[in-house]
Amino acid sequence: MSMCANDDAASILSRRALRLAKQGDLRKAALALRERAAILDDAASWVMAGAMWQRARRYADALAALRHGMWLHQKAGATARARTVARIIAQMDGSARGVAS
Repeated sequence: MSMCANDDAASILSRRALRLAKQGDLRKAALALRERAAILDDAASWVMAGAMWQRARRYADALAALRHGMWLHQKAGATARARTVARIIAQMDGSARGVAS
């Protein structure tokens, strides 16, 4: 994997997250995706970060990222996507009750 001069930070962080997830280091992958989401501040990035936090079993972090992504979808007028994220949150919130993160 080579880096090009025109690679932006978000692209680099995406590749890093993918590599770390393949290696099984889900917490570090989620950190890379959260950093990417903070740079881009788009709904899709926050939802991806939330999904990775969920895979890493860090439910509080996952819920926070997913809620932010849902809010950004709502703000952008993407109500169907916001509803989909809301269902994921509801499903995860119920299964995460009583689990420390």
